[in-house]
Amino acid sequence: MKPFAPEPALTERVRDAIVGAIVDGTFQAGERLAQEDLAQRLGVSRQPVSHALNVLKEQGILVELGRKGLTVAPVEPERLCHLYAVRGRLDALAAGLAAARVAAGTAPAGPLAEVEALLVEQSAPRGSGDFAAKVDADVAFHTAIYRLSGNPVIEEVARPHWVHFRRSIQAVLADPGEHPLVWRQHCAIFDAIRAGDAGAAEHLSLDHAETAAERTAARLTKEQKAEPE
Repeated sequence: MKPFAPEPALTERVRDAIVGAIVDGTFQAGERLAQEDLAQRLGVSRQPVSHALNVLKEQGILVELGRKGLTVAPVEPERLCHLYAVRGRLDALAAGLAAARVAAGTAPAGPLAEVEALLVEQSAPRGSGDFAAKVDADVAFHTAIYRLSGNPVIEEVARPHWVHFRRSIQAVLADPGEHPLVWRQHCAIFDAIRAGDAGAAEHLSLDHAETAAERTAARLTKEQKAEPE
């Protein structure tokens, strides 16, 4: 008989803590994650940490980097484009369905009000909050549109990939000039939803994702070429 694995809940909590530290910038791309250090920080044994790291490696969040061992995976330009190709179509589907619900008079007031508040907050001259708060607001906008669509499968499909989607959003917003542009596009998408124009909402959502991916992939490629060998 094989011994039981560590308590799943503890492994999941360790995994969630590591993911949280990655998405909030505590752990940067290329940074080594050592079992001993993580176990000490989290006050747990090495076993649940080991299991959590293996899960994150399988998910592509961590990668092996020579002698450094497991490190935080970089956001590669091609990978970012692949992520946005998928997310853009989910976003477009959600926006079109949300607009159709508005046109039919069946859209719930809660998500509509949530998006309106985000638009007011983030469209201020300097936006609202620090970098992590701006990333949170971007995620909140898109997840609110998912809920507004009335199709829970969209959010269910997206949920396992949000750590990757969020990291791609971080890469986009790392350019300070992107924040105001992103929220002007969000305003246009929501205007189409509020007008009940499903076609326009879908088109604007897909264009928003595709153009963000193109600009950011080009910037990341340029930055990588400029790095010393």
